[in-house]
Amino acid sequence: MRVESKVKRIFAILPVLGICVLLAAGCATGDGKASDDGGPGDGGSIVVELPSGTGYQADPAAPGVDKTDEVDGTAGKATADDPRPTVSPPPQTDAPQANTTAMDDPGDTRPDSMTEETRESNSETAADTPKPSTETEPPAAPALPDEPVVLTIFGDGVSSESAWTLGELQSMREGYREYTYSTTNNWPRYGHISAHGISLPYLLQQSDIREGAAGLKLTATDGYHVIVTLEQAFGMRYAYRNHTVDGSEGESMVEPVIAWEWGEGGARPEKIRSFFGQRSPNEVNTSTFVQDICSIEVLTDFPGVWAMPGASVESGSVVPSGTKLELLHDSMDSVKVYYTIDGSTPDYSSPVYNPSTSFFQPELTVPLKLTDSVTVKAFAAGYGKETSAIVEFDYIVEK
Repeated sequence: MRVESKVKRIFAILPVLGICVLLAAGCATGDGKASDDGGPGDGGSIVVELPSGTGYQADPAAPGVDKTDEVDGTAGKATADDPRPTVSPPPQTDAPQANTTAMDDPGDTRPDSMTEETRESNSETAADTPKPSTETEPPAAPALPDEPVVLTIFGDGVSSESAWTLGELQSMREGYREYTYSTTNNWPRYGHISAHGISLPYLLQQSDIREGAAGLKLTATDGYHVIVTLEQAFGMRYAYRNHTVDGSEGESMVEPVIAWEWGEGGARPEKIRSFFGQRSPNEVNTSTFVQDICSIEVLTDFPGVWAMPGASVESGSVVPSGTKLELLHDSMDSVKVYYTIDGSTPDYSSPVYNPSTSFFQPELTVPLKLTDSVTVKAFAAGYGKETSAIVEFDYIVEK
């Protein structure tokens, strides 16, 4: 009877011992450290390690990836309502897995199971780290058509023809220039215009200009063109800060440019246009502003020299006081005649005999009135040819 009684008591306490053992095994995590998911104040949730071979192993090197189910985030957890440990199967998807360090580094020898430190780190970043997308990537946008060519450089003065799109011109940051040009036209009107674009000398260097090059022919899409000598393209040119009919000052050196942004009062996107500075405030430079320029032909033929001006009264003549002297030129609308009457040598800052043209304000071209014996010196200058030599006219005025 005693043995039987003892046996009955042993069998009576076995279920209680089994439950305690199961509870102890379920509550322990790793080294006995409480996890973030089952700590105090979490409603008593029990965290259970996923067994190997489930097909849902999180890579220990992948930051922000935990072992929760992709659908409801409860895989491997037992809630307070259902204390039994459960493991949900991994979601079935054909989407490719996200790249991880372990995939890229075959030498990674860390164990598949996540350490407690990794698990704690991931719990902090999982909310901010997006899960691998199961959606199909959108198709790539169709390629845009090739950009049209806006400027072609050709001719005997370059090694080979080159064609440039606007994007290619804008990508040449080393040759990019921003200037505010002073301007004088054939009216004449004085003003300023801002221009942003590529330096013309820089662009010609990129086009492998030859040593024998002598001039440039700049042509617009409508057929308008202007020819400049190489000296006029590469020579010293200026912009004048204060630029009026009464005088100019504050000069600064500028290069000619092919601009895609330009305008009075500020540069803005426009059709490309060429711009040149001035050798003096009186020099007309707007004729070189070729709007919608499409080609530059590099010429090798010698451009020639402008003829010297003539005079309406033969040099050396004795004339009465008040005689009117006209300065003449066969291409008066294409050149400006610079002159002096005090015996000094004229230059580009000297007075201009013909400030306008025959088709604008011909009345501005006024003959010189001789009241004293005088030596008139003059030269002609214009685009497309070299400046003429200086000519002298001497007159004796009778009182």
